[in-house]
Amino acid sequence: MKRLDHVDTMKAIGIVLVVLGHSPGLSAFAKNVIYSFHMPLFFFVSGLLLSEQKLSLTFRQNLAVLWRGLGIPYLFFFLLSYLYWLPTHERAASAAKYAGIGWWEPLIGVFVGNGDALFVNVVLWFFTCLLTTSLIFFAVRRHFSAAFLFVAFNLSGLVFTLVYDPSWPRLPWGLDNAVVALAFYSTGHFFRGYQDAVLEKLPKSTATMFALFMMAGVAYAAGINGAVDLNTLLFGSHRYLFLINAYLGVVALFCFSISLPAHAVFQWLSKNTIIIFPLHLLMFSVFTGIAVVGFGMPHAFKESSFLWTGAFALLALCLSYPSAWILHRFFPMVFGKRSAGIDSEKTGRLASGLRLPGSIKLKNPVEPQRHSDHRGKTKRCNARPGHPRVRAGRPTRY
Repeated sequence: MKRLDHVDTMKAIGIVLVVLGHSPGLSAFAKNVIYSFHMPLFFFVSGLLLSEQKLSLTFRQNLAVLWRGLGIPYLFFFLLSYLYWLPTHERAASAAKYAGIGWWEPLIGVFVGNGDALFVNVVLWFFTCLLTTSLIFFAVRRHFSAAFLFVAFNLSGLVFTLVYDPSWPRLPWGLDNAVVALAFYSTGHFFRGYQDAVLEKLPKSTATMFALFMMAGVAYAAGINGAVDLNTLLFGSHRYLFLINAYLGVVALFCFSISLPAHAVFQWLSKNTIIIFPLHLLMFSVFTGIAVVGFGMPHAFKESSFLWTGAFALLALCLSYPSAWILHRFFPMVFGKRSAGIDSEKTGRLASGLRLPGSIKLKNPVEPQRHSDHRGKTKRCNARPGHPRVRAGRPTRY
């Protein structure tokens, strides 16, 4: 399958914005701008990548694929985050928040699966929400057109953002987040049908101009709407602006991405977003711990300058490279080989033996070999090359 370079670029820029948005010391305005569209972007891209081939799977097969791609990494990073949280939470700046919490209480979060319950690593909410969103869309897409779902889910998402009350109880596994996430997911899938035409007709210079113009609109609207957060269902002071601003940011980043040339760095970041996303917050905690315990700095040091914001983000992204190598090397059952940035020839060989859900196996069948017997007649043999029954220089008996 041909890689879409602009999608790699979108995901790469998106994950950099996620890391930067979580970095300490970032100004409130910059954070509001980033949060306006950085998570909607990933739901949009997920819908954009939903192909007809994937839709041809059965629901059970699709569930197995999603569980392999999202569920298993979710459990892995939850366990890793929990094992880090156990010895460190009492020394953190937020230690008072965890006072009296038993060792077993965070384990409940893995079953609840929303941001409030996943306090050992709050960004894991995205894994469960994307899994839920993908399953819901897959189920209904088999019965309704992409255009119908685009309209329906955007209307329901708009209504939800306008009427949502923070006093409402949070739903497990991101079901409440999914009401809004489905709007972006369905839009990405609907746009998939027009993507090639846009890429063909939109010049790069025009795309860049559009991107700058729309990003200016995002910044202006973010200044009006204030703080937003899809995880906590915070839609700003002017809720009707949430979806509008999110789409402005997504389209701006799409236009900007098609104006940039493909680059190996973009491809690597795109392939490893699933690792960078949950690891960077743990890295931030380690950086802070080293500064506080090792150098006697106060916990608030990282809020003192925007230089710490850039340093935390840059160091986390750089350390993601060896971290991804280690995880792919020692935990291939969690992440697989394809995400490790292996060249296409190797991934092709690995995919030849890949077992898919429902006992479907993508494996190149061994072509039956034909050998001549001592009478000169050609006979068929299913033995593989090197099989004891296939010997060069001697007549083969059947």
